Amino acid sequence: MKIIIVSGFLGSGKTTSIIRMGNHFKNKGYSVAVLVNDIGDVGVDGQVISNNGLKSKEIPRGCICCTLKYALEANISLVQAQFDPDILLIEPTGVAFPLRVKEQIEKMEFGPEVSMGPIISLIDGSKFGELMEHSGDAIIKQVQNADIVVLNKQDLLERDQLAEIKYAIKGFNPDSILFTLSMEADDGSFNSFMDEIESSVVTKGEHAPMHGISDSCNTVCDDEFDHFNVGSYAGSYEVNSLLDGEAASKLVLDVMHSVRNGIIDINPRFLGHLKMFLHTGSVGLRASVTSYKDQPKLEFVVSQNEDHGSNFTVFAAVTDVARDNLADVIENVVISKYGQFSISV
Repeated sequence: MKIIIVSGFLGSGKTTSIIRMGNHFKNKGYSVAVLVNDIGDVGVDGQVISNNGLKSKEIPRGCICCTLKYALEANISLVQAQFDPDILLIEPTGVAFPLRVKEQIEKMEFGPEVSMGPIISLIDGSKFGELMEHSGDAIIKQVQNADIVVLNKQDLLERDQLAEIKYAIKGFNPDSILFTLSMEADDGSFNSFMDEIESSVVTKGEHAPMHGISDSCNTVCDDEFDHFNVGSYAGSYEVNSLLDGEAASKLVLDVMHSVRNGIIDINPRFLGHLKMFLHTGSVGLRASVTSYKDQPKLEFVVSQNEDHGSNFTVFAAVTDVARDNLADVIENVVISKYGQFSISV
């Protein structure tokens, strides 16, 4: 089993990348599993990944860098026993330093059948300047930890902006392999990226060379939340009846707009990730916002697991907003929708 870590700050495109990478590997004949670490008490990304046809496990309630390292070991063992995949994609939280995750895994005694692939770090090019202004040292550290850096969302950048950011990234980690692409675009750049990733996978049992700058975690680790000043909260709710497509879309967009506006009232220039996943019958809907600039983006996903009810999860992890304030915003928005959508908590 080859382990590939896919890291990056909140909203950089990790989940979209993992879904596309996982299905690419599947189409090449590899068996794939995904391990997702969410900051909040309730996960969203694992549901989305599962609904896109990939086997996944979630580790909520913290960061696997240090505080959840025993849960990480247990879940890797569980994935290995339950799925026995050729490839395990690990998505740490957006505030994690991926080299710490790798170091923890290398201390675990899984035997020669488990080896490390590359560390991949994603950067949202469209928010690079603001990310550097708010959490520059931590963003640089994520880049320095990487073997492969992906400058994502290149379609949102002008040529001069793209060149500036590429120059900065190579200055942070000149030994990394840099790709510029848009993970949602269907062009040759993704295939070139995957060719590089696959070359590290086909050599079974060998550890990929580590190009990133070492940052040992043998001593007590700093709290990643302090580096990024991120607060997080997640809530999970049930809807008393199945919703049709129009009603489901209206619920998701109403909740997302209201929560976004509530966060903006507290921090008008927030960065991070606000996301919601609603499951109703055979349909899943996912919406996300990655900064104060964004409007909710809605995506339909065909569910792999029909049931007889509807439920949804709202997750927020954003800069410079306390957890208690996020909880108040989300709970107040959901309560305001009770009568309209027959929601029960």
